[in-house]
Amino acid sequence: MSQELQTQLESTTLGEWQARLIQKSALMFATFIRSTREDKLRWRPSIDNESKTRSVLEQVGECIYANVRFWHVLSGQTPPVPPAEWDTFESADDAANQLVTSANQLADLVRGMDSADLAREYPTHRGPMPGALAMQFPVRNMTYHMGQVNMIQLLYGDSEFHIDEEFTTL
Repeated sequence: MSQELQTQLESTTLGEWQARLIQKSALMFATFIRSTREDKLRWRPSIDNESKTRSVLEQVGECIYANVRFWHVLSGQTPPVPPAEWDTFESADDAANQLVTSANQLADLVRGMDSADLAREYPTHRGPMPGALAMQFPVRNMTYHMGQVNMIQLLYGDSEFHIDEEFTTL
């Protein structure tokens, strides 16, 4: 490891590290969103009438809501009610930009969390959890849905793994 990286890691707080993960997850997911064929952004692949699949844009809407929800949770506010529709976007760019904006807002809050905030219990829709866990949920959620979008791309024949420098850098 380079001395520069070693110094950077030694001076990075857990809140700063997690904030960067939140931002990078959104940027990586945005690349997948923008690389999805326009005619497949609202496609719900299914095998029969029992399928419960969601489109790329519906998944993005849910991720934006999760980022907003956890911003409210971690700031001690009551989260908003989930929207009636997950897909309210004009385009892939609109969805990607809103995702990145929601992640940046959450990251700004998380970046300032100290050890007391990380240990504090926060009420969530999944029950009380320490801040150190609550701040991980948005990353896990975006990563999960990024994989689903990649599967949708594979199903329509796009075998390229859509990554950029955000995927291969700290």
